[in-house]
Amino acid sequence: MLFLIRTTCLVYFICIPFSLFAVEPTNELQKEESESKPAGQKIRDRRIQIQNDFVVEPSPQPPPPNPSKEFSLKNENGAKYVTFYPGVQANLSDLKIVSSTGGRAVMMDDQRMDQNLNFLYDLKSPEWQMGENWGLFILNRNVNFRQSKQKITDVVATNSSTSEDSGSSNKSSPIKQYTNKDLGTETFGSYHMLLPAIYYGQKGNDKFRIGLGLGYSKVNIQGTADFNDGNGYFNNFLVFSSGSNLDEKIDNMGKYSLINNGNIDADPYRAYLLSNLSSGNHLEALGLYTLLKGDVNPKSIDPFLALFYSQLTSNNLNPLELYALLTLGIGRVNSSSNQAKSFYLFWEIPIGAINWRLGIGGPFYTQNGYKISLTTIEMSFYTPIEF
Repeated sequence: MLFLIRTTCLVYFICIPFSLFAVEPTNELQKEESESKPAGQKIRDRRIQIQNDFVVEPSPQPPPPNPSKEFSLKNENGAKYVTFYPGVQANLSDLKIVSSTGGRAVMMDDQRMDQNLNFLYDLKSPEWQMGENWGLFILNRNVNFRQSKQKITDVVATNSSTSEDSGSSNKSSPIKQYTNKDLGTETFGSYHMLLPAIYYGQKGNDKFRIGLGLGYSKVNIQGTADFNDGNGYFNNFLVFSSGSNLDEKIDNMGKYSLINNGNIDADPYRAYLLSNLSSGNHLEALGLYTLLKGDVNPKSIDPFLALFYSQLTSNNLNPLELYALLTLGIGRVNSSSNQAKSFYLFWEIPIGAINWRLGIGGPFYTQNGYKISLTTIEMSFYTPIEF
């Protein structure tokens, strides 16, 4: 029994050193391999091992789709449906009216910039590019206007000239100049243009272009004007004074006003009253009709003329009759057209997020023997919003 125990202990004692020596060569081999590699290779091997052991790369995900844009301020290729032009504009408008009898009235804007600023709300269709530098679009232009002055002729001096060939013949001619005066007359209204326009430039609201549009406008004009070159009140006073009695004076005023002082819209009731102004209560009815329609600006009524009419009629006129005579001293403008020929020449320059535009144009048409033309010079700043 003692022998068996000693034998077992001896076996264990012998196996333990062998196991130790069996592991030792492997460590020595790894040590030799690591010592034989350069330092950079060791670091790369270690990094690869760490990545393989601990780093798990996620599978690549597709990028999220870009959301579709309903509209943007400026697209490279222009609007898909329509472009809205919100902004401000400064307009200078001249209204010229010429009657069939030769009477003319030229109404002018107040030249102060703060009196001519308006909101801009034009619309434009998509652009159809026909080539590298030419294209087409449809423009809807909207303008409000008000003229508070009138252009009249002043004779300021006389120019004398001597003809040497004739010896002593002296001839004189008046020197005229045109001035803008406040006669108490005023015209106002609006027009809306629809113009197919051709332009030179590339496609897109962020590009420079110059263009011309030709089309039609819907026009509405109201107010008063002097068709006698600033002498309307004086001429009417002479006409009224030429009658031998009150009825004849009133009849002369009605006929003269019907022919010379504006009946653009050919109002049949007004024309009937003016052609028979002394009959019955036509003068009173004309005063009431004019007052209810509001065609005449009270500022255009001359109080001194009211005094003269009262004196010449021995105060036999009631207030409505006197008002009717005072409104005949100036012309009445009440005109509208749905198909007025129009033009518009424009120049656009993009400046960052806004556009600058300079344009000139307007409607022109004929109504009841009157030739009417409205020319507007416009400067605008706006931001195109494209849908």
